[in-house]
Amino acid sequence: MPAITTERVTNCLLCGRSGAPLFQGLQDRLYSVEGEFGFARCEDCGLVWQSPRPVTEDIPHCYPEDYEPHEGAMQGEGPVRPASGLRDAMRGMILSEVFGYSRLKRPEWWAPVVGRVLGHVPMLQDRARYGRDELCPPFVEGGTLLDIGCGAGGYLASMKALGWQVLGIDLSPQAARTAWESYGVPVKVGTLETVDVTDRSMAMITMVHAIEHVPDPVSHLRQCHRVLQDGGRLVLTTPNVAGFMSRFFADHWMALDPPRHLWLFTPDTLRACVERAGFRVERMLTRSFLSQVNYEKSLQIRREGHARDNRRLGYAGPIARGLHRLERGLLPFWRWGGNELMISAVKQEG
Repeated sequence: MPAITTERVTNCLLCGRSGAPLFQGLQDRLYSVEGEFGFARCEDCGLVWQSPRPVTEDIPHCYPEDYEPHEGAMQGEGPVRPASGLRDAMRGMILSEVFGYSRLKRPEWWAPVVGRVLGHVPMLQDRARYGRDELCPPFVEGGTLLDIGCGAGGYLASMKALGWQVLGIDLSPQAARTAWESYGVPVKVGTLETVDVTDRSMAMITMVHAIEHVPDPVSHLRQCHRVLQDGGRLVLTTPNVAGFMSRFFADHWMALDPPRHLWLFTPDTLRACVERAGFRVERMLTRSFLSQVNYEKSLQIRREGHARDNRRLGYAGPIARGLHRLERGLLPFWRWGGNELMISAVKQEG
């Protein structure tokens, strides 16, 4: 890989105040980008950012050809299967009657009542949404769902099967080809700032572990605001720097991921960024999604200094499983303790 030129970022994006050093002298623990990187934290609002970090023109060099997102690329189950069996029948009734997925509607007179009753059971509602929470949103007939940082398009394929029109944006030409060849999902290569997306053309925008990768998250969220229709919804997920895993591992936390993660958010700082871009936050939560593998990688970093060899995963399996269960057990008492932040926000009409 070519050498990376770095720069220091001294002031908080939200407060404008100088940041205090948090971690220094870090190396790339998941791939092999050369250089030393660090993180700073605003002592007023708690926003964390990478400093020193790659200069903007060198950011693409931080992603090798075999790069795969590590903290949430696969949300829940794979593409939707044709409805069959009791479980899929229940799922279809909940999705059609509670979330408006009209193509799953059943003709029986009793189906609407059963769907609404089942939809009041949180566990059943969660399973009906494939464990995706806000990433399986209320359906918008004829609406387009845009996924930024879509990778090879598995999530978009699932939403297409549920009836959405879909579009992806990703930096990788290879991922774009795979999405089209495997799923028939169109993907534009580039960023929201560089590709052509018409103003007010999207009903829904999702960003799964993507906001932490952009040089200026507030500016990027304003671009999302521009292309969303009035009343359109934004849903994003990102690592939670205020959660249990981050506090437990400190500088060994795998989701620091220098040099790729340029920003790390607490619930308050993520909300502030989204609201500053013009959105109204409807729901925010933390989850333990994929935390077991993230615990394994963090334990590997603590023990060996890196987690580049996926074949080594599993050596800390019992410990990782125990920590994963502990995190899940904490969530009813510590709502912000999860490894992953999720926020759902709406572009207000006007």
